[in-house]
Amino acid sequence: MSKNKEAKKPSKASRFKTPEVVFLDGLSNQQSSKYRLAQGFGVLFAVSLVLQAWALANVFSDMALHQSFSLSLLVIGLFAILLRALANFGRERICTSASRDIRYGLRRKLVSHLTELGPARLRIDEDAALSTRVYEQVDALDDFFSRYKPQVFMVTLIPCVILLSVVSISWIAFFVFMLTAPLVIVFMIFVGHKAAQANRRQFSVLAMLSNQFMDLSQGLAELKRLSRTDEARDRLSYSAESYQKTTMGVLVLAFLSTATLELFASLSIAMIALYLGLGLIESLPWQQGSSPVTLTQAMFLLLLAPEFYLPLRQLGNDYHAKQKAEAAATDLLEILNTVQSTAKASAPDSNLSADINKQAFLSLRQVGWLESGRHRLAPISLDVFKGERVWLSGESGVGKSSLLHLLLGFEEAYQGEFYIEGRPFSERNLAEWRTKLAWLPQSPEWVNGSIKRNLLLGIEAPSDDVLQEALRKSQCDDFIQALPNGLETSLTELGSGLSGGQMQRLSIARALLSQADVWLLDEPCSGLDTETANAVLNTLNQVSKGKTLLIVSHDTHPILWADKHWSLNKGGLHEKNNQTIA
Repeated sequence: MSKNKEAKKPSKASRFKTPEVVFLDGLSNQQSSKYRLAQGFGVLFAVSLVLQAWALANVFSDMALHQSFSLSLLVIGLFAILLRALANFGRERICTSASRDIRYGLRRKLVSHLTELGPARLRIDEDAALSTRVYEQVDALDDFFSRYKPQVFMVTLIPCVILLSVVSISWIAFFVFMLTAPLVIVFMIFVGHKAAQANRRQFSVLAMLSNQFMDLSQGLAELKRLSRTDEARDRLSYSAESYQKTTMGVLVLAFLSTATLELFASLSIAMIALYLGLGLIESLPWQQGSSPVTLTQAMFLLLLAPEFYLPLRQLGNDYHAKQKAEAAATDLLEILNTVQSTAKASAPDSNLSADINKQAFLSLRQVGWLESGRHRLAPISLDVFKGERVWLSGESGVGKSSLLHLLLGFEEAYQGEFYIEGRPFSERNLAEWRTKLAWLPQSPEWVNGSIKRNLLLGIEAPSDDVLQEALRKSQCDDFIQALPNGLETSLTELGSGLSGGQMQRLSIARALLSQADVWLLDEPCSGLDTETANAVLNTLNQVSKGKTLLIVSHDTHPILWADKHWSLNKGGLHEKNNQTIA
């Protein structure tokens, strides 16, 4: 038992890491085999680099001193150059592949988690900002995994290999390398910290811009009616200008970092070159009349000097990718750390459990929902039997939609007892339960594509006969046939080109094609005129016979064909006589 506890303890190094760093490390560990292979190519790169410098130094010194030319050394040098290029190519391809797999896997995980959250995702941010996180900010991790992560290994490997090669030749060159390298790293960290703050501001402004763009596009018709399009355009222009400024701020820091690192590296290489030059002409102040190195050794050191600082400069250029990735990870962790509810369902009450009607399809006893000290849903008790069609009416804010969210499994912070088909709802497999549901929200959601694609989204493609039968029952066949391209007519996310009643009929057709046994409808007639609402309700009456149906709405459009009518208010649930409604 103690061994298991010890295994779960975080390492000493991880205790000092931020959650963002731990998150990014966990993602990179998913592709550890590829990164190890990339490190193998990195070792090959470092060895070929030293071999190249040694061979070319001997070739050049022989030509200068002896006017001779060694073909074998030249071949070795050219072979080392080719080997270095191939090793670098292989390393980059492997790291790019690892980055792609990490990002694709993370994006699938985020989309899956947001799907499980359902309406609870709006506690994080609006849909436009969430889509920005899922696509833009996940892609912002690319440079971290494809460039910065492998470069951290190279910045350790190559300078160490070069220092081992230099130490036996010149102690002065060795100490110049040792003293100047930390300056590059310190300034890289300083500028990188500023870049992290700039990247966080950039992501925040981008999220705000995405939300504004979606809100304006959805409310464009209303803005035109109110003659407020100029104000909306000015507001969007201001947000776009703010995003432009934050982006330029990030670029300024990136260019500043690059220029400064290049300056440090150039000065350091110049110091090495000056030392070697004065040494070769025997003019060093502390060593007059003799040279500390031979021409071959000087050439070797001079060829290695730029290579010593190259990985440091490259890491400096890529360091802002690390800060950008950590800024993106903050927002991505917010999504992954968001749970469906802030609390679990309360412990079972034996008295309430004894009162459960296990013969009913759906049985609730004193089920309520308390959030932030107020009731989102007052405690209610009800039984719905299989095949019953129930109308739940009530004013806005009494918890009608909250009840549907509970039935969909998107919230767990409820009190009371909740049974489905004689089993506690908490014990049911949510994925299996949702396959039995048809969900018709207040505002049907669509994707850009044809009407047929939207009808068949998420279900197995039925035969043409089944499809046409669903269109006929939902009374969609007439208006679809009147469209220029029929089922292949393009549909936007807002359902442009179709009326509210037509979109609701398409939702009914989609529910029929899903072959679900349980239908949950949230305000299906919201925003429709009386004539259209009555037509939609008549269609629902015809197609929902034999289904277990729960429809929530106001009392604006009476549903006389419902088997039961319950009225919900702040005090709870009250059964009403449906036949008395005129």
